[in-house]
Amino acid sequence: MSTTVSSRKALRNQKLKTLGITVITGMLIGGLFTPVAFGMDTARLIKGLTAGFIITLTIGILELFIFTRNFKKIRFSLALVFRTLCYVAAISVSVILVWVIHESSVNNAGVIQTIKSEDFRHFIYEGDFKKILLFTVVAGFIINFFTQINSLLGKNVLFNYLTGKYHYPLNEERVFMFVDLSSSTAIAERLDPVTYHKFINNYYFDIDESIVECKGEVYQYVGDEVVISWRGSKGFENVNCIKCFFKIKSEIERLSEKYLETFGIVPEFKAGLHCGNVVTGEIGDSKREIAFHGDVLNTASRILSQCSILDKRLLVSEDVKNNIHPCKEFVFENMGKFKLKGKEKEMELFSVEELKS
Repeated sequence: MSTTVSSRKALRNQKLKTLGITVITGMLIGGLFTPVAFGMDTARLIKGLTAGFIITLTIGILELFIFTRNFKKIRFSLALVFRTLCYVAAISVSVILVWVIHESSVNNAGVIQTIKSEDFRHFIYEGDFKKILLFTVVAGFIINFFTQINSLLGKNVLFNYLTGKYHYPLNEERVFMFVDLSSSTAIAERLDPVTYHKFINNYYFDIDESIVECKGEVYQYVGDEVVISWRGSKGFENVNCIKCFFKIKSEIERLSEKYLETFGIVPEFKAGLHCGNVVTGEIGDSKREIAFHGDVLNTASRILSQCSILDKRLLVSEDVKNNIHPCKEFVFENMGKFKLKGKEKEMELFSVEELKS
């Protein structure tokens, strides 16, 4: 099975698992919201649980399978309005559907008859639906606003700001991968500035799913370079930090025809990996940022520089290799010891290749 196929299967399974958890959570919220908002009543409780199931199933499908890829390229304001309207529509239709089915069952009446009834008009214009609609609009806007902001800032950054996790600096063990676009200067000269920006943006957009799938976090985009980070052991679980590179490689290969048709160029890249202790904390005043400080980042950058010298696409430090359990997916080749710029001691480096099944 190819890396791309297995990757997409794993991603689909992950999305289905997330959808299941979301639906169960939605049912619990629906069951709790009903007695708080409308008082304890068995019929209303059943409707709340059913509505919670339908609503979260619908929204879960929208979030996991519809609001992805090209939809994320829509400007912030339009995406916020559209997503909020989708939430309002999904919840409103679900609530009405549950109410109609329940009332039809209780009154032994047809669906059309129930919709034409005075009870239905009362429910919509004077009853509980107005409260539900107001709650939906407010909650939908707030949820989508913070979802968009979280996407703008980066994975977990908003949560870390709100909780003050890094208000005071913390020592952390992290893995860093510096990924650099090859021949970027030549590409920039070949394309006009606007087209080059679109090229870089498409490239960053297309590799993001592989990064997220491998539990990575984008720390920075620096020109034609992206810095990816994993906290603690996440980078080594399932060989995530190595898999990430090859998943990105497979995705770009899959999209190569699209790049050739649009830009006449297919992105090629190289990467350097290192791990160790960093200090993580908030910095700045008029523009605040959660930043990493430590020799690990400088070393990872120097390892990346060796890729061109050794003509290798992926180089990792000895520390990274020693943290990876033996696996049949990748082969490590000892490239020898090198004195990296700014380092007093020589460092042993390894190239990594994927074993094709």
